Amino acid sequence: MPDKENIDVHEFSPSHTKNTLRHIVANRLQPLWQILGILWLVATITFGLMQLTNDDVVDRVFTQQQSLSLEAQADKRAELGLTAPVWLQYSRWLGRGLQGDFGQSMVTGEAVSSILWSKLPATLLLMCSAVGITLLVAIPLGLWTAHKAGSMGDKFVRSLTLFGNTMPNFFTALLLLYVVALKLNWLPVIARHNDPAALILPTLTLVWSMSAKYIQQVRALVLDELAKPYIIGLRTRGLSWFTILTRYILRAIAGPLVALVALSCGSLLGGVTIVETIFMWDGVGKMAFDAITARDYPVLQAYVIWLAALYLVLNWGADVLQKRLNRSQRKEAGDEI
Repeated sequence: MPDKENIDVHEFSPSHTKNTLRHIVANRLQPLWQILGILWLVATITFGLMQLTNDDVVDRVFTQQQSLSLEAQADKRAELGLTAPVWLQYSRWLGRGLQGDFGQSMVTGEAVSSILWSKLPATLLLMCSAVGITLLVAIPLGLWTAHKAGSMGDKFVRSLTLFGNTMPNFFTALLLLYVVALKLNWLPVIARHNDPAALILPTLTLVWSMSAKYIQQVRALVLDELAKPYIIGLRTRGLSWFTILTRYILRAIAGPLVALVALSCGSLLGGVTIVETIFMWDGVGKMAFDAITARDYPVLQAYVIWLAALYLVLNWGADVLQKRLNRSQRKEAGDEI
């Protein structure tokens, strides 16, 4: 029995409890303050860069669509708020942004939030198909090449991954369009979004480059695990390589894989601009390209903030999931011991 007189009563004092609560609250709120600070910095830099352009939406869109006189151009700029002082434009935009209102498109007059949400489903569909197929291809090949390291099959797969990493997405997209759509006529060049054929070529373009990176990462992680002493112990217990790779190695590399998938999802949800534009896939990336071309500042600013917020949230979520996976792995290892 512990001696009651030796119990530290300060641990249960109001001041100690108060300090503990402050510490917990500070740790919980710190990521939130960091996210808000980074978003504010990104928003400010983006707004500043917009002001450095030599032309605006009036020059890029309205003057080309209509023969506007200089007076009409000035009136249009005043109507869109482009003639107001920079500090006033910034304060208005930031104030609306803090309320969740990113304004209206200067080209169509539609709410920016509505435009963003209308384009998001197409990008979500492209992301899910690309990431899903990449994992189905890369994880088995990464495990197999690591197990067969140095073999002819390993060298062949590694040469393919090197080739995939050196090919930019726009070149892969144009090559697929030329060969599959134009020469072989297997798929339409431009298809409707309700047609499943429209998803094949952009997905293959992304899978080609993503799977190359994933196979290399999985192979490196598996080789690192195979060099650890516990693998010898598992082999002496009579476990097959299939069991070791699927039951133990996959669990061990789950944390880094989660981080890799989070980064890929952030990139794809942010919109792969070149791929979506080439295949006329009406997603967030094509929306950003059209906004850049038209100098549609509100749409472009909302896109940049959306992309930054997405990366921050996904990275934070990946960190939390990695910690939980590590705790569960340590717990399972302790139970086995």
